[in-house]
Amino acid sequence: MILHTRNTTQIALGLDPGTRKTGYCVLEVNSAHRNGLKILDWGVWNLAPTLELGDRLEKLFEESSALIQKWNPHVVGLEKAVVFKNIPSSLTLSEARGVLRLAVYSNLAEATKRLVELSPTLVKKSNTGKGLASKDDIKKSLGFRWGLNFASEEYKKFSADAFDALAIATSAVLVHNRSGGLKSRSSLIHTHRRKKRMSFSSSEA
Repeated sequence: MILHTRNTTQIALGLDPGTRKTGYCVLEVNSAHRNGLKILDWGVWNLAPTLELGDRLEKLFEESSALIQKWNPHVVGLEKAVVFKNIPSSLTLSEARGVLRLAVYSNLAEATKRLVELSPTLVKKSNTGKGLASKDDIKKSLGFRWGLNFASEEYKKFSADAFDALAIATSAVLVHNRSGGLKSRSSLIHTHRRKKRMSFSSSEA
């Protein structure tokens, strides 16, 4: 996924919302890097379950706002709400998403253009090629793409929430490319081939 950025550096942020654990990942987008991307910061905000929900949401807003102010991301990927059979869990998760959206809009200029909301299916498909991929599939795909040995001690400390945030950040870059942001090599090749087909069709007419 080599990106044509004319050696300019852009920042992408991925957020995996939760009221107990929220994963985050900051990527640097530059064609000078392997695959065009470099991990700058990633991890999980642990929100103590002993705290009241309001206190946890306040902490989430403070943590996410500080991260956004630090990196000033050009694009922010946020996973869309999913409706579970457990309605109370779905509602509290939606509250966490709302807090993260508020943090983005409170700390970024032109937030509407920068925020990319991604369905879980899209995140899975853009990282593995399969919309029904398992978490293990995503982890293996991320390990291959980034050249990371997730079995090593270095990465054992990271929970699934951090890996989900990495997947979301990677997907956000791809979606942002297609919507008029940075152009990836694959998208440029696709556009070139489409133009050639249209030109060929016109010459036959």
